[in-house]
Amino acid sequence: MKLKLQLHTHAALRGYILFELVLALTIFSISVLGLAKSLNQALETANLLRRDQIIRIGMRNFFEEVRNKPLAQMTTTKTDTTFGITFSSTTEALSLKTTNGGVLSDMYKLTIRATSSFDGVPQEDTLTVYVYKPSQS
Repeated sequence: MKLKLQLHTHAALRGYILFELVLALTIFSISVLGLAKSLNQALETANLLRRDQIIRIGMRNFFEEVRNKPLAQMTTTKTDTTFGITFSSTTEALSLKTTNGGVLSDMYKLTIRATSSFDGVPQEDTLTVYVYKPSQS
């Protein structure tokens, strides 16, 4: 009877170790899945931030290019085929009054739009600045 009791205890101990091993592997698997999901989310966020930076730099470069053109040529469109971004600019004459009641002439509102698509989702960013362009006499 003593022998049967030892065998029964030894078999139960083996079953308990197997259960602990399965439980540990399950916890480890869940942890690895959570880590992989976090890493994937971080990579997606980094890609979005990189795309936003590319758009900002492209808008700044397009603004510098358009700003130095004559007024008649300031309304234009340019496509960056590398990143699939379309930049377009429009101008609108402004009539701004000074504190003395005078009117500032030759002021224009320059609007630059960057249109792109990321993962099938369209995105449009806008930059609006006031530009002084004296009339050419």
